[in-house]
Amino acid sequence: MAVVAPPMPLILDDASVSIDDGILDCVTNHLELSPDVTVVTITTLCGETDYPGAVKWSLVLTLEQSFDAGATEEILSAAVEGGVPVSFVIVPYKSKPIGPTNPSWSGMVIPQPYAPINGDAMGESTIDLEWSVVGQPVKSVTPEALDTALAASREATEARAEARAASRRVKAGTAAKD
Repeated sequence: MAVVAPPMPLILDDASVSIDDGILDCVTNHLELSPDVTVVTITTLCGETDYPGAVKWSLVLTLEQSFDAGATEEILSAAVEGGVPVSFVIVPYKSKPIGPTNPSWSGMVIPQPYAPINGDAMGESTIDLEWSVVGQPVKSVTPEALDTALAASREATEARAEARAASRRVKAGTAAKD
């Protein structure tokens, strides 16, 4: 009988997370991509039965606040101010190529306001995010699949941004006439 090596656990010491192409690796201390499955309970004369309902995904992050250029505040505030869903990418091992033993997850999140300063005296300021994922995340096991998923996400973001800008122009034109 062949001896099988034990599986290698994932230790998050080489992971990467980005939002809207802004890399947050060095300010991330908690990373989670989690499904929330609602349960639908049907009650009849024969009793109750639970059925799985809708699945909603969330990107959950705890970040160290940094006001440095290209860091936490700049990335998050730009995402929120944009008013449209933005892309995210998670890679377990940034030093290894994307593949079956190092898949990536990507998709779009809906940015929400966050507490820009949160902490205790003499302690670090952290930001706790829980942003909803649009649809479900895409798992990619090849760099090409990740590139395709990211391109689709960017196109969707650009289309939403253009629609939002057009709506603002229409509203501004209506307001100017009043």
